[in-house]
Amino acid sequence: MPIPVEYQNRRVYHFTHIDNLESILRHDLLSPNKARELGIGHTNIAYDEIQQRRSNMIVPCGPGGVVHDYVPLYFCKRSPMLLAVVQNKIADEQLIIYLEFSISILEEYDCVITDSSANANHPPNFFTNPQNLDAIDWNAVETWRWGSQYDRLGELPVKQKKMAELLVHEQINSTSVRQIVVWNEDCRDIVEEIHRDVGVTVPKIAYGGRDYYYIDQGTTRPPVTGPYFIKKACQETIDHIIERLGSATAPQFDNLHQLLNALQDDLESVPETAELVGLETENRMHYEDVGQHTLTMVEQLKNLSEYEEMNSTDELLVEIAAFLHDIGKGPKARWVNNQGRQKVDPDHPIKALPMIERILTEDVRTMCERSARMITKLVCYHDLIGGILYKGRRPEELITVIKYEDVEELDERLVNMLVAVSKADILAIDPSWNDEDKVKQLIDDIFERFYVFTQQKK
Repeated sequence: MPIPVEYQNRRVYHFTHIDNLESILRHDLLSPNKARELGIGHTNIAYDEIQQRRSNMIVPCGPGGVVHDYVPLYFCKRSPMLLAVVQNKIADEQLIIYLEFSISILEEYDCVITDSSANANHPPNFFTNPQNLDAIDWNAVETWRWGSQYDRLGELPVKQKKMAELLVHEQINSTSVRQIVVWNEDCRDIVEEIHRDVGVTVPKIAYGGRDYYYIDQGTTRPPVTGPYFIKKACQETIDHIIERLGSATAPQFDNLHQLLNALQDDLESVPETAELVGLETENRMHYEDVGQHTLTMVEQLKNLSEYEEMNSTDELLVEIAAFLHDIGKGPKARWVNNQGRQKVDPDHPIKALPMIERILTEDVRTMCERSARMITKLVCYHDLIGGILYKGRRPEELITVIKYEDVEELDERLVNMLVAVSKADILAIDPSWNDEDKVKQLIDDIFERFYVFTQQKK
């Protein structure tokens, strides 16, 4: 059946990490099951729970099988799924590209249409007839607003209807791509270079802007920083601190012991922590202001078995990091237009980096390089383990944090400190938390994964 006239000019979209482009050009765009069958890996930006659901969801028409036998395309551009990926730091939005296709691929490949996302517990309706494009809620597909306030009683949530899919069986030839949409010129250059390296013609490349991407209001940045740029900012901060160690002209403290003693006596002894005192938060998970939460976290830290197992140096470093972990939520001046209440800010760890640099280079006369490195990493990544356990962040990101820079080994002391900081932060929010087995399983998996990786390299 032909595509109805009113839909013939539409496009469909597949968004993916730019790291996957070379493989797509060499092997075509493959369904998850086809890629697994051929042993072709990729940089994964999807939620494991959703992928598990899709791997078992039956497609009752067309070529049949399960959803993972198909390449997923969306009728919408800026999808709720992309927002979740960005907000939860699963990937850097700047490194996401869109492969754009004409809807005419419906006539070129074995395809199945869904009227909502195939990622919920309740499957969507599946169709093979292009006439059933009428079953899609096109207002939902085009809307930029979704959430419970826009849902109607008895109907699917708007965000699920927005993510109606065109599922293409097994693979799409890379030559079917009409254009590639990128974040900026730097990404365009990378896309062009990959095409040249593979030896294929560069297609049309367009800049996406707000039609395709989530861009922080009034800026050219994404709303949340992802793993690549977090790591970059963290390393740059560490490098700057190490370059300036011992150069403070009027330090408050001779060493880190004095800094910790001051923080223990008075949270207002350092300007950045002083800004947390009395700072109310909109985060519904927190029942204390940011300053009191900091003190509660420090107390929780000292009760952990991980803390008891540390030597005195690591106890010093991890406690300082606990005092400083939320300084990126300040200063209070940020929140004047919000009645002085701190908004939920997933980027507060990275916003703390300039503050960490100031404190360690201006307030403290001397420390060793390792101490500066550990404190910076602990503050920057204090939310990482929780993010992996509950928000879909990638275990591979943790490996890059805890790996020694010059040898193929993991820093077990840093692992222990990072676990302690993460658990203390969670317990300060929810004293009844009891998922310690999940943390242990994660760390065991990390070491096993790293061991397998290093053996494969040999």
